[in-house]
Amino acid sequence: MKRTLFILSLLAASGLSYAAAQSQASSRSASGTSREYRIWSDTPAVTRLFDNQKEEGRTSNQYDGIWEPSSADGGTPTWNAAKGNPAQLWESEGYPIGNGRMGAMVFNGSGRDRYALNEISLWSGGENLGTTNRNGDKKYNGYNANTGGDGFGCYQPFGDFIVDFGAPVKQEGFDRALSLNEAEVTSKGTRKGVTVSSESFVSAPDQVMVFSYKADQPGKLDAKFTFVGQQDGVQVSASGNTVTLKGTLKNGMQFEGQAVVLNSKGTLTANNGVLELKGGDSCVVLVALGTDYVMDYSKHWKGAAPSGKIAKQLAAAKKKSLAELRAAHRKDFSKYFDRVTLNLGTTDAAVAGLPTPKRLDAYKKNQNDPQLEETMFQLGRYLLISSSRPGSLPANLQGLWNGMVSPPWASDYHSNINMQMAYWGAEPTNLPECHLPMMDLLVATEEPNRIATQEYVKATQPDHQGKVRGWTLYTSHNPFGGNGWQVNIPASAWYALHMWEHYNFTQDKAYLKKVYPMMKEICEFWEDHLKELGAGGKGLKTDGKEVDVTKFPELADIKAGTLVAPHGWSPEHGPREDGVAHDQQLIWELFTNTIAAAKTLGVDDAWAKQLAAKRDRLAGPKIGKEGNLMEWMIDRIPRTQHRHTSHLFAVYPGNMINPVKTPELSEAASKSLEWRGTTGDSRRSWTWPWRTALWARFHNGDKAHEMVSGLLQHNTLPNLLTTHAPMQLDGNFGIPGGISEMLLQSHSGQIELLPAPAKAWASGSVKGLKARGNVTVDFTWKDGKVTDYKLTSPTGKKVKLVVNGQTKDVTPQKQK
Repeated sequence: MKRTLFILSLLAASGLSYAAAQSQASSRSASGTSREYRIWSDTPAVTRLFDNQKEEGRTSNQYDGIWEPSSADGGTPTWNAAKGNPAQLWESEGYPIGNGRMGAMVFNGSGRDRYALNEISLWSGGENLGTTNRNGDKKYNGYNANTGGDGFGCYQPFGDFIVDFGAPVKQEGFDRALSLNEAEVTSKGTRKGVTVSSESFVSAPDQVMVFSYKADQPGKLDAKFTFVGQQDGVQVSASGNTVTLKGTLKNGMQFEGQAVVLNSKGTLTANNGVLELKGGDSCVVLVALGTDYVMDYSKHWKGAAPSGKIAKQLAAAKKKSLAELRAAHRKDFSKYFDRVTLNLGTTDAAVAGLPTPKRLDAYKKNQNDPQLEETMFQLGRYLLISSSRPGSLPANLQGLWNGMVSPPWASDYHSNINMQMAYWGAEPTNLPECHLPMMDLLVATEEPNRIATQEYVKATQPDHQGKVRGWTLYTSHNPFGGNGWQVNIPASAWYALHMWEHYNFTQDKAYLKKVYPMMKEICEFWEDHLKELGAGGKGLKTDGKEVDVTKFPELADIKAGTLVAPHGWSPEHGPREDGVAHDQQLIWELFTNTIAAAKTLGVDDAWAKQLAAKRDRLAGPKIGKEGNLMEWMIDRIPRTQHRHTSHLFAVYPGNMINPVKTPELSEAASKSLEWRGTTGDSRRSWTWPWRTALWARFHNGDKAHEMVSGLLQHNTLPNLLTTHAPMQLDGNFGIPGGISEMLLQSHSGQIELLPAPAKAWASGSVKGLKARGNVTVDFTWKDGKVTDYKLTSPTGKKVKLVVNGQTKDVTPQKQK
């Protein structure tokens, strides 16, 4: 606490703003109580690696065998066909670290440490053009294809870096931990009477990974260091104090990693791709990774070979001490992580002190651990900071971390919920910069998406005349603008919501000016794509066949000229039908936000008025005969239980339906969610956060908390990563957004504090959450009532605030 006050006083004296001072102070709750977030285990990690040979007919969880380091002769690790399941071990045993572009899953094991390496741009495949029916595209061949060439491909593992100690660790006193506050993994273990401590982090300022080791006795640090590749044709070599991994994928992408070992005392020798340290006191390993990918369609996604850039990064990092590298890393990371502090209550000390796997087991028996729930909130923020930084590619289905050459769902970008959910927490939890890579990828891939859209329209609408305006994309897409499985017509409209929300939270007009042309172009696609219905719904089609509208009284009130999205789908069930609720809600949101953007920028006034007229003709939400929110134009299967809640998009993340402005529709939507079931037809990690946010928007905090608890009980691994199975990080990414909705809402034109209080979090505090309008919010609560609050903003513009059911006009304190 004294350290925090000292830092704040220094920053204030230097003239920095409140926000800057807050962002650079150590992490603490609004009440001033320090919160340290540590995921840890007292058991060594299993360090099995993956088979680098792809076998047809095997699923991603059926790789058998163990990599055995040849400690005796110093050779490269070899494959031992022992039975094992590295896929499950990789996802549940490791601790993730990263700087947005490169990262590692860290396994501090018994006889060795394993760093499963990743670089966000290492992808097989390409633009995947030349086919008009990707549902049956042989080149894509489902999600798990590793096709190379111009096929869709998938996200690839970079390889592994191994530190082999040649002796098993003593169980007593062993510890390995991931600190979320410092973005570092530490370990401590004893082998042959020598205790070795290690720390691992990935520096964004210096663009290197740092692995350090120190023995508790002089001259007793012995270890071997090498890379192990998983791609065909990978070359590993060692010379001097450097070991190098080089390779080229089938699509021509070059990749390279270099590791430099800087040892204190002892001797370091190179032999057969392995560096061996004998008699050292300590050592620091600097690792740099790179590919020749560049996010530029005009350059065919190909830039310079990575060798030169890697060499420069390592040369610069070698000039710095470990303390200097660590300090720069912590300063950089904390400026993001420390913006939001949260206190949801205090867990019993006996439970809080358990190793994380045992603590999670205890939670499954007794859900009285608010600090574990708090850790899940901060873990989601940690993972986003670590896997999505400005200037790089966005987080994919597994964030930054992947150990398989054929990962589930290609570890791609999924546009029907997963990609969007990854960024739900970015704005409200004060990480707007981490949101930018998503938009940058969309800008970079706009042209190949236009081409894919042209192909789709020509194939499905042979009577279409002329060039198609605008663009959309498929459910699966990649860093080359390649589209894979299943066209997802409203996907670009959903992405446009993220463009608007970034502006809405940050009020950055320069950014809005950049993305507005894209928002407009997506609107133009829908202007040309929408279909007019006749009176009573005449012309409505289900599964491509015109409906006898006289059989469906729910269509009787449809006016002639009503606009619907043709041949839509409510993911991932039901018929293909015109005017599906999911599509209609997305288009309404798109038109509404683009009209607001045009007004904000003072452009396209006449066109915006035309767009508003078309928006007002859209078929809107309707209440079914059982009081439900209708999912299709025809009122069918209202009580179906399904994992997707697509027809509730208008509640969250949209803003068309809410209890304040549309209470009857909100009640119908709430009933539909209740009928949908706790998780629908299956437990997926992403189902819990969406339902958390939905129940929060309905102001039902206890139901929202039930969803948070369900994620921990049913879809969370021992290292707190979320799983379907297998591991997918959408649950981790999404839950901060859901919890934020329980604490703060600002979508309906007012800022509401604690709109969905949960009995489990009767008292607590939060600091640094963001509301739309670039307002920073701090408050405390007791017994479910707000007791103190503080609002700040750069403008000091008056806002409407709802506190404990009372609405008032408040002027936030102006940030200096």
